[in-house]
Amino acid sequence: MPRLADPRFAADCAILVDGHRIPARAGESVTSALLAAGRPLLGRSAKYHRPRGPFCLASSCASCLVRVDGQPNVRACETPCREGLRVETQNTLGGASHDLLGAIDLLSPHGIDHHHLATWNELVNRLAVGASRRLAGLGQLPREAPPPWEPAREERYDAVVVGAGPAGLGAAEALARGGARLLLCDREARLGGRLRCRLELPGDPPLAWTGEVAAAVRRAGGEVAAGATVLGLWPDAAGRLAAVAERGPSPRLRLVRAPRWVLACGTWAQPPLFEGNDLPGIFAARGLLAALAEDGVVPGERAAVLGEGAEAEATAARLREAGMSAERVEGEVERARGGRRLGALLLAGGRRLRCDTLAVATPRLAADYRTSRAPV
Repeated sequence: MPRLADPRFAADCAILVDGHRIPARAGESVTSALLAAGRPLLGRSAKYHRPRGPFCLASSCASCLVRVDGQPNVRACETPCREGLRVETQNTLGGASHDLLGAIDLLSPHGIDHHHLATWNELVNRLAVGASRRLAGLGQLPREAPPPWEPAREERYDAVVVGAGPAGLGAAEALARGGARLLLCDREARLGGRLRCRLELPGDPPLAWTGEVAAAVRRAGGEVAAGATVLGLWPDAAGRLAAVAERGPSPRLRLVRAPRWVLACGTWAQPPLFEGNDLPGIFAARGLLAALAEDGVVPGERAAVLGEGAEAEATAARLREAGMSAERVEGEVERARGGRRLGALLLAGGRRLRCDTLAVATPRLAADYRTSRAPV
């Protein structure tokens, strides 16, 4: 059952992934389309060519980098689907599913030390290091340069709020009702942060509040910019100036100046700490639930939920409602097993938990505004 049985989630277009047609919904992310098609494998790691797939599903990690219409290192979770969109997996020889360079991992069970690679002969060492350098890296340069962006013009607002989760929305609502003309930015294409997951935890406002805040901002003469990343913030004598990059059909760079800034950058999901924690099929719980609620994506059949507390319980309940079996992980995970995707978890004490999906609902890391790229 790749999607919920609801007419709202029916595929209405197709994208090309390594030449194969994948059904999709126009506007949903490439990752949602691939997960709905049962394809969590998106690429290979840079050094050993191990299977890689999306983890956070919210723009904060770099596990879903692909080539889109010839442009390398594009986040699949940020790329909306449309008819004929061309997606290619990166860092592979023969595609992510059958990467011939995966033999590197099999032939180097103890790892590769590039500083001592084939040092028994100088000429052989140079050849080996040169070959390893050619195989390393992420993506290849495009054949043609992308279209240049229009020159940025300085814009002025009374205030700017970075991040449209509950905290950012609350700040934006208070500023708008106080008469401030403000810009509300969020890197995600949809506003709401964790409210989009429909966790319905105690104290959370309803998702409809997101639309009410956006309307209040616009009534006060302000603007709501989804899919907009604040690249940097610099103070000067005339206030504070920021560079804001907007995605979309016509990407652009904006220079925004305002005397007041609210940085509500939210939190980032953290991968669990055990061997095999990077296998495709291991996801941040919030990103997974947002894809389920907004795109009807059912990522597999057997789910395990890692974490404690109300969020982990709500995650397991939501996955069961979607038709998956969902079991809470009890005890310490020693390692994950699988090939192109997760197949099982090995727990302390020798227990084996079969699953094709792991939802990680462990405590999240506060996004540091000095390095934050992804308000959640």
